[in-house]
Amino acid sequence: MSKKSFATAPRPKPLAPETIDAYVQGGAGHDTTSKSVPEPQEKAKDVPMKRLSIDLPEEAHRRFKVACAATGRKMATELTAFIEQRTAELEAKTNK
Repeated sequence: MSKKSFATAPRPKPLAPETIDAYVQGGAGHDTTSKSVPEPQEKAKDVPMKRLSIDLPEEAHRRFKVACAATGRKMATELTAFIEQRTAELEAKTNK
């Protein structure tokens, strides 16, 4: 039976001083979210939900994901708000 050997676990890279200062001041640390982001609204638990899949250019998806992450928002919440707003606009046009 051969002896098993394991390498040591990799260590994380040291953080830059400006990253540490930003985290301490509550600004833009790597794993922090902004304090000014409003809490998401509670989903209605008795409303049936449907899943929607769309094809989106990779760059548009990346930009949207980064923007949501930077502001501490969920992509699904932002898309739902957009769909509700746009639906209201379209309904207003058809009810003229």
